[in-house]
Amino acid sequence: MMCAHKSCGIAEKVWHLYEIAGVKNGVKRHSYCIRCGTIKRGCSSSDRPKSIGYYINALSEILKTPGEKKRITKVQIRLIVKELEGMADFCDMYWVTKSAQEGMFISVVQKYCKISEGFVKSFL
Repeated sequence: MMCAHKSCGIAEKVWHLYEIAGVKNGVKRHSYCIRCGTIKRGCSSSDRPKSIGYYINALSEILKTPGEKKRITKVQIRLIVKELEGMADFCDMYWVTKSAQEGMFISVVQKYCKISEGFVKSFL
């Protein structure tokens, strides 16, 4: 079961290593969940995770794309959303990064649709 994270207070933050773009940059204070103990990942603003709504909007933009053939159907969108909602890691804003989310999203979309990775990335 996924934890409904609750952050610790400012005074309780712990010192922990952090990195930006894979380069270690020392230590800084991080919040943690007082329920499960997970330390909140300190991401740069460009790699901060997005809510599932961001990815649902991307799917609706793909649906609206004009073309000879529909690239994606509403049924496929529903299957993709159900699978993403079932992935505990995808929605866990404490430790997942945007780049990891994008990788999971693209693999699920390609599971249900014959769409290239570059085409999907153009909507993110």
